[in-house]
Amino acid sequence: MEKRKIEILDAIINSYISLPNPVGSRTISKDFDLGVSSATIRNEMADLEDLGYLNKPHTSAGRIPSDKAYRFYVDKIQSKKKPYKEINDDLQKLLFENVTGLDDLFKNTARLLAEITSCTSYVVSSKKPDTKIKFIELISLNEYNVLLLIVGDKGVVEKEIIVLDYKISEENVNMISRALNKEMMDIDFDEISRLKVTLTGDMTYYKDFISEVIKRASSFNQKISEVSLYYDGLTNILNYQEYWNVEKAREFMAFVEDKDAILTMLKDLENNESASEVEVIIGNENRDELMKTNSMIRASYRPKNNRFGQIGIIGPVRMDYESHIKTVKEFSINLAYAIDEMVG
Repeated sequence: MEKRKIEILDAIINSYISLPNPVGSRTISKDFDLGVSSATIRNEMADLEDLGYLNKPHTSAGRIPSDKAYRFYVDKIQSKKKPYKEINDDLQKLLFENVTGLDDLFKNTARLLAEITSCTSYVVSSKKPDTKIKFIELISLNEYNVLLLIVGDKGVVEKEIIVLDYKISEENVNMISRALNKEMMDIDFDEISRLKVTLTGDMTYYKDFISEVIKRASSFNQKISEVSLYYDGLTNILNYQEYWNVEKAREFMAFVEDKDAILTMLKDLENNESASEVEVIIGNENRDELMKTNSMIRASYRPKNNRFGQIGIIGPVRMDYESHIKTVKEFSINLAYAIDEMVG
């Protein structure tokens, strides 16, 4: 494409990203110093429309960028191959804020990415690296409720509340906790269901409770084998005019909250373990019908332990691609590093 057409197309896209109103030649002439007249800009815009890069709404004399225009714009950005800072110390501090396990790390990542981009963010985590129980702890909340805390050998933390239909003292909870921790520390997850605990003294009275603890610990193995989805910034879409239609906003929120639908949509990259660069899917390039009015920027992350995962954002087609591509890439690098720091 000729240089002047590219400059005008870039100006239209940047103008429309800032304010989603159809862009006219006068706006471009006024807001961008391109060194050409409004008439010349108008003629070039007509050519760009004929080439499929601009659309003309029926109710306006201005133009709006097409998905083809955004694809041209994004390809140009990504062709520059700007170097990324490997590790951001400030971001690392934020990622590790109040973190006790990998779940907290993934939640922090999704929250921070949503805050920085003002889009809906997500993190997909594959199978956790834990293979053994590091320790378990039972904590008495009251006479009928006990908190079960399970910590894996690579940092995964699971918390569950067990509700009893009979009273149990804090002293007996602590006694059972010590006994079970002695039996289960460093045990492989797949051995938990076959664990036989010898009950003596007061512990025999609580055999049903102890069986329930072992059952919950055994299910921990299944949980760490599942693909997990974390998302944040769902209401960020309301900041964009494209989602001011209540029904459209509701449909988008329901879609993102449907774990199976999201994971199905993301499955193609999840299986492509060679993917390492940021991928941008624009509007109609999305397979899911609801996503055809949105764009997605995503990247894989792979820590040293070879756990493959994915991180990304979803937002309007007119999103700030240049800034967001850099942000998603930076987060993918720093998340992988953070996981390595946590699980070794």
